[in-house]
Amino acid sequence: MNMNPLYILPNLFTAGSIFLGIVSIVFASRGVFELSCWLILFSMILDGLDGRVARLTNTTSKFGVEFDSLADVVAFGVAPAMLLYFYSGIAYGKYGIVVSALFVIFGAIRLARFNISTTNAEPSSFIGLPIPSAAIMISLWILLDLQYNILEKWNMQYLLLFLMLLLGILMVSNIRYPSFKKTKWNLKIFVILILILGAIYLRPKEVIGALMTLYIFYGIIRWLFVVIIKILFKK
Repeated sequence: MNMNPLYILPNLFTAGSIFLGIVSIVFASRGVFELSCWLILFSMILDGLDGRVARLTNTTSKFGVEFDSLADVVAFGVAPAMLLYFYSGIAYGKYGIVVSALFVIFGAIRLARFNISTTNAEPSSFIGLPIPSAAIMISLWILLDLQYNILEKWNMQYLLLFLMLLLGILMVSNIRYPSFKKTKWNLKIFVILILILGAIYLRPKEVIGALMTLYIFYGIIRWLFVVIIKILFKK
């Protein structure tokens, strides 16, 4: 590991992401679910900053890449899995344990595949659902259920287990999801972004939850469309 002091900066953000993930697990085990969800969301912010700080300070390193992947397993694999287990999975015994474990395993596989299939260049699209997106989705679904009490009212909390299993499968699938890192900014995109930020300010959980749900199902619908086209026009 390079001993240049600047190399510490991005790794501090990565370490912070792990720390928030562990604290999230602790609060989830105590039944403080809303704070546990927000800690995972804040962890995503730190995860997004570490890579950008590394590039800005020209301190990218192989150590940083590996450290970041390990952090993602904890913050976006173990933390949301334990959050959902303590929230609803614990009521379903072995099923809750198995689904939570599979989510972490699939997330680790997703990260390993990403590491060996990418270069230093930013990908234009992701193969499989990124693990931070899956973690955010779980956190937002739980936050919305805490606010509106929909699943408990209809006695459908098991639905969260099915959704977690779906997210796990999507992570190891070959379904492509868009990456916005190479987005070309223009006035139209800037105006749309301002409108979205305004909506998020008014209804943060609802708007972000809806956007993430659309993102997830966009990949599925796009994949189905491509499959149908191939079947129809297969020679």
